[in-house]
Amino acid sequence: MKKFLSAVLLGFFFVLISSSGILYAQSFESGDPYLMDQIMEDMEEQLNDVPANIRRIAVYKINYSSLRFTNEEIEYIRSEIEYAFRQYAGLTVLSPPELEPNDKMKIVGSDSTLQILNIRGRSLADVSPEMLLEITEKYGVQGLVELSVQRRSPEGLVIALRMMNPQSREIVWTKSFVSNKKPVVVEVEKGKTSLINLVVGSRVGNNIFTPDSLAARDSSFVAGDSVLSEIVVNIGATYTYRQPLNSDNSAYLGFTGGFHALLPREVDEFDMTLIEFGITYYQAVGKKIEDINAYRVAFYLNGNIQFPLGKPEGQMFSANPGLLLNLTQNLGVAVYSQITLSGETITLDNTQQVTFDKLSYGIQGIIRF
Repeated sequence: MKKFLSAVLLGFFFVLISSSGILYAQSFESGDPYLMDQIMEDMEEQLNDVPANIRRIAVYKINYSSLRFTNEEIEYIRSEIEYAFRQYAGLTVLSPPELEPNDKMKIVGSDSTLQILNIRGRSLADVSPEMLLEITEKYGVQGLVELSVQRRSPEGLVIALRMMNPQSREIVWTKSFVSNKKPVVVEVEKGKTSLINLVVGSRVGNNIFTPDSLAARDSSFVAGDSVLSEIVVNIGATYTYRQPLNSDNSAYLGFTGGFHALLPREVDEFDMTLIEFGITYYQAVGKKIEDINAYRVAFYLNGNIQFPLGKPEGQMFSANPGLLLNLTQNLGVAVYSQITLSGETITLDNTQQVTFDKLSYGIQGIIRF
């Protein structure tokens, strides 16, 4: 029993330690030092375009919400910003007492008027443009920096910097930084995902049974059952719509639909049109050719159901593997084979039955748009 309790206590202690570690990691990554480290990395790269005629600057205004930041946090952020200006932009950062942002209230009055000014985050000189110009000339300040600090989700810490020319009051430089950079969403370039396939192929139709009837062929009559073998020309057109499965556009999944006209060379009794519906998978082979915005060679596999239009009855389930060669940006050619999985026998309207071979071949002309 003691061993069991010891094991339970040990497990509880381990879970407690793990949870504390997770909470500590989460707390560290949400703290200002970590967030400022992320911002400082960006500032190192982006503080190289400060106007060349500005070499001496001072922070004179800080915009922030006292509900979101303490005075200590603002001072820490300000010190990091000033360090970045010195280290990465090579500027001289001054701190004249008259330009120090503070949280005081100032009462301005005369014999007839009394005005109370709330200058939280602003310097005393910022209240008066004349005083501000006088102070900047006294200390040789060439750029006045306004710092705005916010906390937002999901950006985390957001810092905006504006630099003003003290003489003209013109904004000469501005930048903004966020600690939590939004992840780059890779947009899959859908490209040209529609295909029109012009099909020319051949099938072999055989075992045409005409029970208890007369079959006419080549001006002769045969009594009873007859067995014929006939090459059938397959002419058709299908439409394929496909969507890419990855950012490289090297794999696609789509659906297809179309028709196939089966035309025997001699026996007219079993002419028919088959309607096709199916799904298609494409896998590119080799490297993408930028000139045609596609891969030169692609393997594809089409699984479909085909059924006759009109009075004939039956349905065929087929798998069509093929190899596609993209010739230009819009044209291609493919060779394919059709493997009939089931349903190769079709019953005609005169009760004759046509059984097609399980394997057939053909070529396709591809129009891609």
